[in-house]
Amino acid sequence: MHFTLIGAELEENLALRYLQGAVEAQGHTVTLVPFDGPSDTERAAAAIVASRASVAGFSMVFTRRGREFAELIARCRELGFTGLTLAGGHFAAFHAEPLLRDSPALDAIAVGEGESILCDLASHVDRLDRVQGLVWRDGDRIVRNPAALAEQDLDKLPWPSHRRPFDRYLGLPIVNMLASRGCIYSCAFCSIAAWHKMCGGARYRYRSASGLAAEMGCLWREGVRVFNFHDDNFLGTDREENLSRARALRDALRAQGVGKLAFAIKARPDAIDPELFALLRSMGLFRVFLGIEAGTDTSLLALGRGQKLADNVRALDLLHGLDLHVAFNLLVLNPESTLEDLADNVAFLRSHADSPMNFCRTEVYAGTPLEKRLAKQDRLRGDYWGQDYVIPDSRAQEAFEIGMGAFWNRNFGAHPLHYLSGQVDYEHQLRADFFGTTPEIRASAKGFVRAVNLNTVGYLEETIAQVRAGRAQKSFASSLAARVAADDVRMAAEGQAVLAKIRELPAPRKRSATSRVAVAASIAITLAGCPSPREQTQYMEAAPQPTGTPAPVPTDTAPQQDGSIPPQVMEAAPPPPHLPPPPATGNVLVTEPDASAPAAKDAGAKKAVKDAGPAPVPTLDPTHMREAAPAPTWNPQRKM
Repeated sequence: MHFTLIGAELEENLALRYLQGAVEAQGHTVTLVPFDGPSDTERAAAAIVASRASVAGFSMVFTRRGREFAELIARCRELGFTGLTLAGGHFAAFHAEPLLRDSPALDAIAVGEGESILCDLASHVDRLDRVQGLVWRDGDRIVRNPAALAEQDLDKLPWPSHRRPFDRYLGLPIVNMLASRGCIYSCAFCSIAAWHKMCGGARYRYRSASGLAAEMGCLWREGVRVFNFHDDNFLGTDREENLSRARALRDALRAQGVGKLAFAIKARPDAIDPELFALLRSMGLFRVFLGIEAGTDTSLLALGRGQKLADNVRALDLLHGLDLHVAFNLLVLNPESTLEDLADNVAFLRSHADSPMNFCRTEVYAGTPLEKRLAKQDRLRGDYWGQDYVIPDSRAQEAFEIGMGAFWNRNFGAHPLHYLSGQVDYEHQLRADFFGTTPEIRASAKGFVRAVNLNTVGYLEETIAQVRAGRAQKSFASSLAARVAADDVRMAAEGQAVLAKIRELPAPRKRSATSRVAVAASIAITLAGCPSPREQTQYMEAAPQPTGTPAPVPTDTAPQQDGSIPPQVMEAAPPPPHLPPPPATGNVLVTEPDASAPAAKDAGAKKAVKDAGPAPVPTLDPTHMREAAPAPTWNPQRKM
């Protein structure tokens, strides 16, 4: 059977690519169609129709993109698509019945993790009643089949496909990865707990060290050097178990012959442990997206985070002390916020201005404790396509409307300044770890991040002061927006200049002939156990999205006599013990990353999509998922 899978691919979409791996392992074929925003509708619809697939699967994950996908499905029907239209993802699953009622072009919705559902559907496409996990239209009826239990042993899932050529930063090939699925926490604003309650099975599962290392080893031998883990929580709750897993992964990577690499994770502040993160740093950890979420104990309690402000401060201090790139998002407002709590959140940002960050209001999603509470209080506005609320504290609501209007582009625009500050620190950390850095470049990168953050904080403090004094008239809102926009232009130019310095990389060290032969032998012996790379028909148009952070110079990376700072020292992995003797003659393939490649070939400097601005800033659609929280449903163009 032929499937066409449709979703955002501004970065490598693991959700779609895990599905591709699963159905291709069953002998089926897959076409991937990127759909990054409304401007892609005609192109994507034409590609779906041209595929002549039996099933078109749409990744409807996010509320804010729900209508875009519904319109795309309708357009496919108008252009003559005759296959089954199927939607999956959190938004579709939580609103299955109303979506099928309101979107006649949509035939069915998958509720749960899609690998087993799609494979089951391939065998029963003419008998939808036999497909577990499906909600479907049967004439005038909407039928909900029994739930489909997700595969509990993640090692049994086929590996995801990966786009080739790989995306790159600074000449270093990068891929997205998963080491686990799910989350055991129940934050008020998050739908993951409700998702697992609806679908069944364990709320948190993780891959074995050997299984994860096998995939990483195969990719490393293809040249990949940067692994971006998209786990909701890379770490569990038990410190000793986290240490044991990290040590096992270190040993398994060594057994695979994996050498120097870099990897990024997401983690909660209360999981940050000195011994654990020193170990992870020695293994190649260079970036942590930290679940700060709020800068006051009052806000953290309202958000149901189960952590304290002291956890946030301790985690930031510890991670910066390890010279890591650390980024976070702050939900500066929530339904119970006061102006005083907002001011305290902004004060937290000022105290931690060395970390690239983003900020927004807490939004409402289906199935969350927050949605249930606001519904019970009759405070929700809108419908399932997008729910909104008003903060009872009128001063906090006023500050939200002024601030989010002024900062919309800085946080969520086509070229957001807060994204650029994260990119600067992200790329500097890669440069420092792989090629070394200089005090000048380090100071430029860290200084830019701090300047952007303090500029934002200053304007937020001004807004709070105006609201507190009762002087926040429409003229102030207009003036604020104009000043922020002018600073965005000025500081973006400064950030691009810093990026240009970072991208002036040294040439990679040349290997000896003996070293090259050993690498080739390692590739030859180990690739026998790796799946063959799939031919990709869709090329990535933009970069994986880093959100970055700064860190002080640790004592062991002090400038050398020539003024340079050496790259991060990590333990070199020995070659696998089963390697055969190297061949005496013959050509060898060396898959070392090309650090001399021009920046224009890197993912971070690729051609922007459609309505792009000047290169090398990657185009970021505001509807695309970022690790920073999503854009609020409030429209900044709305009259105040």
